[in-house]
Amino acid sequence: SVEVLCGNATVRLDRPPDGSWALATNARYPARKELVRAMLVSIAGLTVDDRMTAKKERHGELGLAWPAPDGKARVVRFLSAKPDAPPVAEIVLGEARFAPDAVFARLPGQDQTWRTLGRVQVPSDALGWVDRTLLSLPNGETQRLEFDGLTLASPAGDAAPVAGPRPAWEASVAYAERAGWADAQLESAKTGLPSFLERLEFDGVRRARADRATEPRWTVLAETKTASVALRGREEGDGVWFTLTALPRPGFTPPEPPKYEGDPHVPDWAKLDAACAGWEFKLPQWKADTLRRMRAADAAPADGGLPVGDALPMGEPAVAAP
Repeated sequence: SVEVLCGNATVRLDRPPDGSWALATNARYPARKELVRAMLVSIAGLTVDDRMTAKKERHGELGLAWPAPDGKARVVRFLSAKPDAPPVAEIVLGEARFAPDAVFARLPGQDQTWRTLGRVQVPSDALGWVDRTLLSLPNGETQRLEFDGLTLASPAGDAAPVAGPRPAWEASVAYAERAGWADAQLESAKTGLPSFLERLEFDGVRRARADRATEPRWTVLAETKTASVALRGREEGDGVWFTLTALPRPGFTPPEPPKYEGDPHVPDWAKLDAACAGWEFKLPQWKADTLRRMRAADAAPADGGLPVGDALPMGEPAVAAP
């Protein structure tokens, strides 16, 4: 295990027998193995370049004072698998310098400080150790969306996306929900909803609660060219939390991974579904605000003109107008 202490926060990473890494301080959510390896390699590669101050009262000038509520110093502890055993090794890391790359460091319990050559990669918060991007879909991959009684469908069908502005999506509202959708809300949804899944990240993660109940205004159901995707959310005191499920279409073959990390791509839907099973994710505030603006409470009531009941909401029966 490895512990990273920064300010008043502690992140603990455990390595199970399969060689992966997990955040023990965050319900054992999977950590990015390459980031842990980068930390281990970068710390192991530090070499002493110059002797700095040995006066404890000056440690703060180098970001090496500990404890330090200001978060400048980071303490990295390498822990034994034996219960209650002392750390195998510890190091205090301070401010970094560039040209050449260097970082100030010292050993806990020693006042002597050093400038060491190398660049250390040590995220100080839990989210820095995980892949926060759940989806990064290409433009035009999403074909149909349902949100709080509204159904949007891409006019492009299966055609490849073209350059230029996104064409307006066709919209219809279930009859029972028609009074709840004003024209301004509809236009906001037609602008913000089609690209909602093209970049889906999270700002927190926790084990899914068995007693959670989803809310329509935080739930988005989507049909892409290759899968059915459901984001089911609810609002709590600290934000909007959601679960994600993905069901690939029959015959779907996962494409090759993108050449560059972060490039839009169609994921292996089955693997994504398995990775998200049992977890809840916190929707970034700006993403929640996108949905919130669509359902603004002060919007004027709708006055007609919108097709009613001619689109079948996914997973729900159609509601026909009398």
